[in-house]
Amino acid sequence: MTTRLLAAILVSIAACGPVTAPPDTPSPAPLARPTASSDSFPSPTASPTPTPAATPEPAPLAMREIAGIDFALVPGRSDLRIEASLSRDEAEAVAATVAADIPAVEREFERTFAARPVIYVFGRVESYAEGFVRIFGYPPATATFVSQNSVSFFEPSLRLIAVNWAAIQGHPPVAAIRHELTHLLTLDACSPRCDLVPAWLNEGQARLAEALVPGGEWRLLRVRYEAASMATTGSLIPLNTIVSQLAWNALTDWAGYFKYQESARAVELLREDVGGNAPIARIYERLRRGQNLAQAYAALTDRSFDDFVANLPGRMRAAVPAGQGLVAVQSTSYLVYGFPPASTITLMVNGPRGNESWPVVISPFGANADSIPPTRTRGAYTITAQTDSAVFTIKLQKTDEGIPGDLH
Repeated sequence: MTTRLLAAILVSIAACGPVTAPPDTPSPAPLARPTASSDSFPSPTASPTPTPAATPEPAPLAMREIAGIDFALVPGRSDLRIEASLSRDEAEAVAATVAADIPAVEREFERTFAARPVIYVFGRVESYAEGFVRIFGYPPATATFVSQNSVSFFEPSLRLIAVNWAAIQGHPPVAAIRHELTHLLTLDACSPRCDLVPAWLNEGQARLAEALVPGGEWRLLRVRYEAASMATTGSLIPLNTIVSQLAWNALTDWAGYFKYQESARAVELLREDVGGNAPIARIYERLRRGQNLAQAYAALTDRSFDDFVANLPGRMRAAVPAGQGLVAVQSTSYLVYGFPPASTITLMVNGPRGNESWPVVISPFGANADSIPPTRTRGAYTITAQTDSAVFTIKLQKTDEGIPGDLH
């Protein structure tokens, strides 16, 4: 989750503001079978067994030392600088991610990046923090805070992106880089009237971009269910209170997470209302002309923005089963939603090696997520959430082996 708490960032924001499968290959026509006769089939002759050609090693990447840190330079549409400590396979995974992210973000805005995005990818949280000091010029205390509270980061004043690969590679599909690229292209799309971009739109659009990465449908599911939980429990954050970046940054802890989910869902519904092939591009075209978001929405939809805001809670609730519930998010993760904030429920897990249960205090926004620990053995698991008046149950299937000897 990206955190922007630096004064420099606030000033900068205020001042500016389908891969298709290949076609099926036709099957070759069957060869004509020769007629049966004594000379129909020539006698076979011996031929040497071909020696497999060795696969050439990929050419080494160019290296550069930047502020005392060694980086591999990856050619492409971005200026991608990958810390030398990452393996070649990891570097290729990063490059493939960026290569898919750039055109996806450009389609959203119907515009190309004015300059090649500069992206620093670090292999460890320690070097991620050090990069903020040596390259971004942050004081050590600020660099430590940012590195410990983010997995990727965009600095508007420098137009630089930093990524902690160790923190994001284990959560496929990788989406954090697309989040930051969305912020970068937003600065071009809104200029010269970036002051008209509310923080919830800027941040919500970047979070929604994460949820739209192919294979990341579970992220979109969480956005919808957690926003619906906020609406059900009356804990939605009024959008008019998170217009400035300063107000946005002030929301931390639980609110620091749920503000992204609510804003992403609001942006999803905004895109739905505006319609067209690139609704975000249509909105930003209006903003560049000096219309605020309410005026742009009214011009593009013939509806009042006040009505859009007023109808958000009902639309968010209508997208998921009503009331309280328990839903599988991924193969081994689950989400409880719609429960009274700060109430306590009992969560039970029945697995191949027995049962366990514990009390769970519901978040201030009515939803909590958890998963079967990776140490648990493979097999079928039944997850139960129980209150004084209701029981909710789902089944999950863990396919990886876990740790031998784990007794749970």
